Amino acid sequence: MVKFFIMKLILKVILFFTAVTVSAYGKGCPKIGDVEKQLLLTFRKPIKVKAVYPIGIDGFCRVITQEGNFFIDEKARYLIQGLIFKLPDRKIDKEFMNFLEKSVSFEAGEGKRYVYVIVDPECEACRKSSKKMKLFFENGIKLKFILAPFSSKEAEEKAIKFICSHGNIKNFMEGNYRGKVCTSGKLKVWSTMDKLKARGLTSTPVFITENGNVYFGENSVKEVIKEYEKKEGAKPQN
Repeated sequence: MVKFFIMKLILKVILFFTAVTVSAYGKGCPKIGDVEKQLLLTFRKPIKVKAVYPIGIDGFCRVITQEGNFFIDEKARYLIQGLIFKLPDRKIDKEFMNFLEKSVSFEAGEGKRYVYVIVDPECEACRKSSKKMKLFFENGIKLKFILAPFSSKEAEEKAIKFICSHGNIKNFMEGNYRGKVCTSGKLKVWSTMDKLKARGLTSTPVFITENGNVYFGENSVKEVIKEYEKKEGAKPQN
């Protein structure tokens, strides 16, 4: 009975360490032993690897070691030391388009067609581009503005006050962000910033068309309008 208990205990220990070893590297990633060999060849010294697992970017995995973290490709050919930055999306999916619609702070112009415009309260170029805005209006394109105050804490407070006071295009163009800070305004600004940041959309202005195409900078206005001219009569994505 005692022998059986001891054998059962040993079996549990073996299974535990097997599970730990298996979970230490994720599916599609190089095995820990292979990574340690590559690190030895690269740095000319043994480095203990704690874990290797996918990071959500196709083809790459994170390597956790006692001497720091690295990134490695799935075939263990390239080792990256440092940060990986999310580059801005050039095409937005339906789910994110729905999020943009809920994040609109104010609108300008009239028409069935529209463009989402992501702006920062402290973006001078955004406010001084009234002539370029008229190009949209002349082509029957409505502008739906989304406030994204990535530039500073002051900009963040301005955005929150603007939303809390139900600001409009006139307030925005004048730089009028008076009012009180409210909880709903904070939540809207913070959630908007989080999701835009996850997509790499942190520079302003950003234009996103009905079809989900993304354009960056005030100089892309004519390019945005051209998309609508080319697809005149075509239905936007649902």
